[in-house]
Amino acid sequence: MKTDVEKVIKAIKGSKSALTEIMHECKGDIYKIAYLYMKNEDEALEVLNEVVYKVCISIRKLKSPEYFNTWLTRITINIALNTLKKKKRVTENETQVSHEDISKFSIDERMEDNLVLKMDLMKSIDKLQFNEKTVIILKYFEDLTIPQIADTLSWPVGTVKTRLYKALAFLKSELDY
Repeated sequence: MKTDVEKVIKAIKGSKSALTEIMHECKGDIYKIAYLYMKNEDEALEVLNEVVYKVCISIRKLKSPEYFNTWLTRITINIALNTLKKKKRVTENETQVSHEDISKFSIDERMEDNLVLKMDLMKSIDKLQFNEKTVIILKYFEDLTIPQIADTLSWPVGTVKTRLYKALAFLKSELDY
């Protein structure tokens, strides 16, 4: 997600069309982050709507237009986490699709193995602590670099690296690699 700084400046100055255009360009990335946290399409869409609302009412407070993407990602993560806290959801108790459910579909063996692997990975990511999960999502689902993650989360680079390596070690042990 890379937003044109010129559009952001126009949006900060009050251009509704620039803000609409920016939000239209970013909605896929916002939804992807929200879905990774919420694990539910409807709830991810609720987070997306709340993010759009928050951005619309707060855009004029953004002091550095070049950090719009960082600001937007932080808002998305905070709203998703706050929504989860409000609902008091515990990821271990969520209903998950089982391996047996996959076998009900008529798919070839290679595709089934791939789906099982993806499900195992998502279950393992769900077991991570929020900070570690956030680093994994930003690094591998949003393709951010470690310095970009540090900027987004206002953490030192060393903290991001530590949490990333800790999360990767957990995932490796969890998935028996």
